[in-house]
Amino acid sequence: MKHSMVAQRAAKMLPPILLAVLVVGLWQSGVFHRIFSLQEFTVAYPDAIARAIGAEAEDLVRHMGYTFLEAAIGFAAGSSLGFIAAFILSEIPWARRGILPVISGLAAMPIIALAPLMALYFGLGIMSKVAVIVIMTFPPMAVTTFKGLTSVDPDLEDLMVSYAAGTKDVLFRLRLVWALPYIFTGLKLNVTLSLIGAIIAEFFAARSGLGFRMSYALDTFDMPVAWATMGLAALLGVAWYQLVAYVERRSIPWHVSMRGQAD
Repeated sequence: MKHSMVAQRAAKMLPPILLAVLVVGLWQSGVFHRIFSLQEFTVAYPDAIARAIGAEAEDLVRHMGYTFLEAAIGFAAGSSLGFIAAFILSEIPWARRGILPVISGLAAMPIIALAPLMALYFGLGIMSKVAVIVIMTFPPMAVTTFKGLTSVDPDLEDLMVSYAAGTKDVLFRLRLVWALPYIFTGLKLNVTLSLIGAIIAEFFAARSGLGFRMSYALDTFDMPVAWATMGLAALLGVAWYQLVAYVERRSIPWHVSMRGQAD
């Protein structure tokens, strides 16, 4: 059984790995450069990017760690505040009409304008990046969690009440459990938004981070390093997303979306 699960997982991983190898091979052979009339000083070749990572490994890892710290703090704060807001709104029906549109409107705020303002208010340190990330991650978590908490089948609530379930039992054993798939959807959205917010904020005002390093590399036309920072940011995002997805699979194996997925 265990061997079968490993084989299934390997079969799922094989197509994306083969696709990545094909893309890198075409890129290295210059196919993309010829088709799109690209120059090496604008789009570096994979071998040059690999050499840049090797030469700048210590520096790039330090910047990646700083970006992840910013993103993780903002992710935790924004997601927690969004969950709390969703819970409060689910318990206070009269407040929904006025507050939910405001929360949704926050998601439309342009990060290009937001990042310089947060730098002006909070300075060049970590707090300005965390503030940007909180504003970006708060609305998705609030909206998705609110949807989960308020979409419970009324018949299920009536059934629990008929079995003498109290308010706390209905909340923790039904509504929160029902909302878990929605909560994980918000968390997975926020992984991507956290990294995007951190990196873009670092472009405008920072002393460390992948965004800062990428901006400096672009200013100095160091394309291998610029592409290396982009690649590391992508790898960080994939690894973080997969971690959240793994926790989701372990937490809600009963949900229809998790059926047939191997651990």
